[in-house]
Amino acid sequence: MPLAILLSSLLLSAAASPEDNTWSGHLIINFLSSLSDILQNLWWLGGVIFAVLALIVALFFFRKKVNQYTKVQIDRLIENKKYIPGLFVELNESKEVLRYFLYGKKWKRRLICAFNLVYDNVYGDILKKALDGSSIAFRLGRNASLQQIKDAVRQAENLHNKFEQHAVDFKPDYKQSQYLFEVLHYPYSEALGKLRHYSDAANSRYMVLTGSAGNGKTNLLCSIGELLIALKKAVLFINARDIKGDILPFLAEELELPDMAKKHISAFFFAFNLLLAVRHRQIFIIIDAVNENDTKGFEDRLAKFLNEMFRYGCVKIIVSCRNEYYRERFREILVEKVHEPAVEFDLKEQHYDLVALDRVIMAYSRYFHYSGIISPVVKDVLSKQLLLLRIFFEVNKGKSEDALSVRKHEIFAQYIKAIKCDNGDVVEQMLKRLVHAMLESGKYDEISLAEIAQGDISPELIKSIADGSVLISRKLMMHEGTIAQSEPEVVYFVFDEMRDYCLAKQLLLDSISGDEIHTDALFASLQRLRESGASCVEGILHYIYVFFRTDKQVKSLGQSERQCRAILEFYRMPGAQRSQTYRRRHYRVEFQDLGLRTILTSGLSLTDFEKDYIRNCLRKDPHEDGGILFDTLLEGTISARENDLDDYLDILLGLKNRDDILKTLREIIARTPFEDRNIPECLIDFHRMLRDTAPYSATQIQKVAELFLLCFKIEDQKIQKKLTEYFSDLPDHDTVRQEVLFHLRSACEVSVDA
Repeated sequence: MPLAILLSSLLLSAAASPEDNTWSGHLIINFLSSLSDILQNLWWLGGVIFAVLALIVALFFFRKKVNQYTKVQIDRLIENKKYIPGLFVELNESKEVLRYFLYGKKWKRRLICAFNLVYDNVYGDILKKALDGSSIAFRLGRNASLQQIKDAVRQAENLHNKFEQHAVDFKPDYKQSQYLFEVLHYPYSEALGKLRHYSDAANSRYMVLTGSAGNGKTNLLCSIGELLIALKKAVLFINARDIKGDILPFLAEELELPDMAKKHISAFFFAFNLLLAVRHRQIFIIIDAVNENDTKGFEDRLAKFLNEMFRYGCVKIIVSCRNEYYRERFREILVEKVHEPAVEFDLKEQHYDLVALDRVIMAYSRYFHYSGIISPVVKDVLSKQLLLLRIFFEVNKGKSEDALSVRKHEIFAQYIKAIKCDNGDVVEQMLKRLVHAMLESGKYDEISLAEIAQGDISPELIKSIADGSVLISRKLMMHEGTIAQSEPEVVYFVFDEMRDYCLAKQLLLDSISGDEIHTDALFASLQRLRESGASCVEGILHYIYVFFRTDKQVKSLGQSERQCRAILEFYRMPGAQRSQTYRRRHYRVEFQDLGLRTILTSGLSLTDFEKDYIRNCLRKDPHEDGGILFDTLLEGTISARENDLDDYLDILLGLKNRDDILKTLREIIARTPFEDRNIPECLIDFHRMLRDTAPYSATQIQKVAELFLLCFKIEDQKIQKKLTEYFSDLPDHDTVRQEVLFHLRSACEVSVDA
């Protein structure tokens, strides 16, 4: 009953007869009861409003909190010199792909315009008329959805792939134009390939970013994190190395959420997601370097966390992982066990063109005051690992000597020597203590500072080395407990390859007494490492192999080949992880056989026993590594390295079996990781590029082309004719062809036409 009516009734009851007193009493009681209910409802409503307001304030505070946490993580990486914002240079389309991932629908019109521009020309008009009535969309409307854009890009890309295979028929009136598009399919494929990356990213909530160590993943993600903060977006940057235990409770502790939020963390995220949805906002979670966390059960906890987060529609996640561990250890976890479809984006597949590479080298040269000339060979090695590039300039800071060759183990040794010059011989003692603690504990991600800081090695010295170099770093480790929280400091290597080098060096030193190397003890240690599944095993084997290949004392004792063979055989031991052949062109990204990877990335000239090892790999499965072997040695010829196409021909003809030679040689016809190359047609371009400046290298290209033409008839007759005409017109064609033919017949009497 309304309050005004009750009051009126109460006043009237005062003038009522005695007989009405009983009714009036009931009326008063009812009024007081109704008033009490109203006050209770108001109190409840006020409580709800207060709770909602408090929740909104807390959620707004949470966005600020995660961004502060992200700033701290990025600042720590800047402090450790793993990320130098002023030196970040966009080397390729990688950051642009991530921008499309971030902006999604906001950049939809960009995608539509970019797609329409592909066909907004005379050639596009011809194509539309020649294929009139087909289901291919050559123009998208402004209201096309992201999914429609994605479908249109893929259909167009498939069309131009069919042109390459001569599987498209034009209308009779346009038959003469068909050849034009068969020749011009590469520019279309390149443009549409970029659009495919962009549309996939814009459509996705989940991206897995992969690349080799020092490849720029952390730099790229830090740059993206700073961009999101500048745009006032909620972004949570997590270094996977820091994660301990279940990830949601870990984040609740790290972000110092209220106890109620910690107890109901899932409900808290649900409420935050609801607020983001109302405001049409999103939260971005970046998990960097998941391969650096070796704690037991981390992979399963990671998959559980990702699936939990993807329950919330306003969450987008980027995870990064090193290539070396992705296929073997993390792909099943990150892709197959996560319910949200992932966009897998490999930074290593992104080619750094010479202009971009020169830009970043110029930036580093200015920053480190280096004035020497860097050869193309060195540029190529350094471009593959940007942290190695950083260490190279640290070593050569203020110098003017030219860099004509580079080997990683030599750079690492020089870098440690440079740190010794600044801090004294105690640096070696510190490293020895650090790697021994890692080997004894089986923990390779971090070691307590207290274990290292003893005697002459003070905490201040360790902190000084950590703050002044990219050798080691330190951090506080937050442990559970809200009353007496302990914060022990830990030390770890900044660069995994530097860690592997130091571990390998210490294992070797521990196995040497006088002039003798106790290889049994050394290999027993390696076997224990392998059985433990430690992520550092491959790197350790690599540097021990390089030691046996280069050490003068080992060579003088005649032990180099025997010990190197033992290392290569060690890769074949039971329990060694073997990857499956990559589908399509992925297998050309890097060597899948670990022994091959060690041999071809050591920077050392090939020996006879190494060539025998490579031949055995090719006999076993040329599809797995035959393509990347050719690519690597082709690069050697182009860059004038020690290992080049002469070595390739030596290895190939050394197979001494017709079928094995043909199977391996056929692998050069697949696309390389570089979008602008198509072997064998591009052999013409390489020969033209080298014939005046490097005639010996040009002759190597010519030999491969002549051998290929002797053994194969290319399916594309136009390319076959183009190759034949170019190389047959060269002045030394007959001489080179007869030389190749002689070696081919000598190798295995392959039947060919002279």
